[in-house]
Amino acid sequence: MKHIYKIVLALLIILNFYSCDDFLEVKPKGEFIPRNHEDFVLLLSDPSLVNQFDMGNVNLFTDDLEKSSEPYMPIGLSFFNLSDYGVNYYYFNSGPTYLDDEDDAFFIASYEQIYTYDYVASEVMEVTDASEEDKLAVRAEALFGRAYTFFKLINLYAVAYDSDTASTDYGVPLILESNIYAEYGRNTVEEVYNQIIKDLLEASTYLPVTASSNLHPTKASGYLLLAKVYLFMRQFDNALTYANLALDNKENFELQDLKNYSAGFGTEDRITNTNTGLVMEDIYDISENMYIKISLNNFEGEALATEELVDVYEKDLPTGSIDKRRDLYFDTDWSEYEQFDKVYLFGRTIFSNFVRRNAGMLLPDLYLILAEAEARVGSKDKAMEYINYLRDYRITDNVALTAATNDEALLMVLEERRRELSFLSDFRFVDLKRLNKEPQFAKTITHTIEGVDYTLPPNDLRYVLPLANTVIDFNPDMPQYDR
Repeated sequence: MKHIYKIVLALLIILNFYSCDDFLEVKPKGEFIPRNHEDFVLLLSDPSLVNQFDMGNVNLFTDDLEKSSEPYMPIGLSFFNLSDYGVNYYYFNSGPTYLDDEDDAFFIASYEQIYTYDYVASEVMEVTDASEEDKLAVRAEALFGRAYTFFKLINLYAVAYDSDTASTDYGVPLILESNIYAEYGRNTVEEVYNQIIKDLLEASTYLPVTASSNLHPTKASGYLLLAKVYLFMRQFDNALTYANLALDNKENFELQDLKNYSAGFGTEDRITNTNTGLVMEDIYDISENMYIKISLNNFEGEALATEELVDVYEKDLPTGSIDKRRDLYFDTDWSEYEQFDKVYLFGRTIFSNFVRRNAGMLLPDLYLILAEAEARVGSKDKAMEYINYLRDYRITDNVALTAATNDEALLMVLEERRRELSFLSDFRFVDLKRLNKEPQFAKTITHTIEGVDYTLPPNDLRYVLPLANTVIDFNPDMPQYDR
């Protein structure tokens, strides 16, 4: 099988490494080679590793987001303001989504990041100026980063994990060495998941309990990602085991009490702490953000929330209480983008244009995974305990929910998951995709444009993002899903 997008990838790698040339030596052949332990540490601190380019665009597939075709709506909310591939996403169009000469920014950036992780993982143990423990910790971070990135890729560019077909379903290329001239094919879904688990099991052994910042993973992050991987594989006992290990190792990570904040208008400093009067902390300083990733394009102020999503926020809300996630992160009826610049929404709701949230590893996600796993294979009461604990930090004058059965608890958990993670990166998209495997949760998504309904049935191959034409041009033998 021909190599995966070598020429473009090579250029991107060189550009990425060039940004680090203040501490990397330039060799005659144009390669940048870290020379000591600190070089590898700095390499893993490169800002390019934080970004998840264009991942938020998959919100266009979901039941949370609506683009308007009404002429009186602000242009930013308009369906007609979408890119060509955005239109293809929202229409659920078959075939390629990008134009012939367009690159898939997320796919390319992900493999650029994987190259960096591969290089660090394969080379850091050779340095001579650090202890074995320090070198293993750096390698562990690289393995975690590689596993995280492959997990994102496999859930966007392949079908949802199914134990009956994973050994033959097309996955993504597993590039595990920093050699851009090697031959790569398209590995199966099972092979990719097995590699993710292998990397995370090794990484979790050597990751630190605490890190210098939440730009770097901790042991809790490793266990949480393992729990999420097993959740998506429907191995719920394993998911519960590793989620509990993540909870045991969470150390200083704590839920942010949204009840202490209020939303204003007209400035990026719109959310303030009602106790201190200070602006809400930057995402890097919020105690529940375990591992930072920035998802570029989450449609802040550029898409309506569906009426269905708004109703989900109202469901199970105690009388007189306020769900601060809805209050802080959404504007209803109107929004003020700048001072005195009022935009009318005609009774509709948008995700606010000034909200920025972490799209990486989240403590709330840990509690949601614990609750889901308990509801599936454990105690319904324990599941509700986790949900109520989360809701206490999100809802004013909260009243604890109860469930009569595990199935009832599971439904409440999934609804809470939707509230907590709406408009956040790929979270809703991949949840829809994995839950479609269960008949009781399978759902047809409908988007209506100018009176015409466009539908995406459960388990449809259009849930699989196609490889961009520019990738296929370099790899004409690469197998594709018939979407």
